[in-house]
Amino acid sequence: TPPPPLQSATPQMRLHGPRNPLAVPVGLDGKRDWSHGLCAWYERPALTAEAMCCPCLVFNHNRERLVHLTQTGEPHPDPSRLGLWTCLYALAPQLGGIGQVALQCVARFHTRQRYAVRGNAVEDVLVGAFCTTCSLVQESRELEGEEQALRAEGGGAVAPQQYYRDEAGDAQA
Repeated sequence: TPPPPLQSATPQMRLHGPRNPLAVPVGLDGKRDWSHGLCAWYERPALTAEAMCCPCLVFNHNRERLVHLTQTGEPHPDPSRLGLWTCLYALAPQLGGIGQVALQCVARFHTRQRYAVRGNAVEDVLVGAFCTTCSLVQESRELEGEEQALRAEGGGAVAPQQYYRDEAGDAQA
């Protein structure tokens, strides 16, 4: 008899749904990578230009969309680019230079949590401090992916599917 096929040390699954519309492989830890790389800003030049010139507008837009998706499970019908968070983000550099980084880190953390993306607080701080434009674009595209998937499904609220691990460590729906 032939030997059993070799398996990866970290088996990967593809759990497809509105929060993972591109079916990025999900590991047994339940985490995945971002749908778009941090340096994939060139794929969306208009969004990148806006994030570079007026990051406070993109920050508020992302925040409103994330909050609405979290509260309703539906895409925001008309997210604003102007609001309280626009002003806070614009004024944050005046708070000792760390205010904007802190806001960006918290926003990135919440986005990672919603989409079960791998990462940690140190990465969030470094990306928020040194790659703000790329981070804003990456977060916006992650939100956009879920919104497009929900609209394609009819726009209704979709309950998140629960996955459990059996004793062998396999994920079960």
